[in-house]
Amino acid sequence: MKQVKFFLVALMAVVMGMSVTSCMNGDDNHNVTMTVPVKYNYGSFLMGDGTTKLVPTTELGFLDGNMFIISCQYDQSQVTANSTSIPVTLLSTPLCIDPKGNETLTQTKTEPTNPLYSLDKQQSSLVYYDKNTIVLTMPYWVKVTNSSVEDSEVKKHSFVLAYDPDIKATDTKLKLYISHVVDDAEGETVTRSNFTYAYRAYSIRTALEAFKTATSGKLPKYLELTAETNNSKDELKEANGETSVEYDYAFTE
Repeated sequence: MKQVKFFLVALMAVVMGMSVTSCMNGDDNHNVTMTVPVKYNYGSFLMGDGTTKLVPTTELGFLDGNMFIISCQYDQSQVTANSTSIPVTLLSTPLCIDPKGNETLTQTKTEPTNPLYSLDKQQSSLVYYDKNTIVLTMPYWVKVTNSSVEDSEVKKHSFVLAYDPDIKATDTKLKLYISHVVDDAEGETVTRSNFTYAYRAYSIRTALEAFKTATSGKLPKYLELTAETNNSKDELKEANGETSVEYDYAFTE
């Protein structure tokens, strides 16, 4: 099975939010490299704490979007516990992770047309930007043309997130569903035998409010993420069926 090496494929969410101090030049090197989800904020990037800004040392240029994943480096010796503005060197072009079109959260599950490749935590992930925003990394099947994936192919794929509104007073788990929908032309047959990754930041505020209403103000202890998956071929009828994974929800009011 071949994997299409899109930008940031190697920067999976297992490294999102983690910092790695570079030691290549000895103990005096204070450079720290990190890959994090951020919100674009007038020439800088806002971290999930709502106060810390990452300020690029070079001009960003125009960015079309709200939420991004960035890979950057900063000098740890110039940062204190009270720092709210950190100069960073971008190591690659920021990747927009805004939902596309109809991908915003709904309480009605959309029927998928195609499976995801996997929800396994070794290949996919859920991380938090803040208590109301999750960032998903999702492997999915794509068509490859001349060893690359064309923009027209990428634009066909959407990932619609829904939550289960049937919440009981005793529930501790908020259930979320991903539906992979592909907009192929009627009668078109497309062979998709490679996989790559989609990155999306979703607001789950509405689902959390519904959960609190049903449970007398409590927040969930877990988020359960479910999708149709198939790591053998791009077919629902031979899919592994619905795969579910759980993630801790550690936020409090």
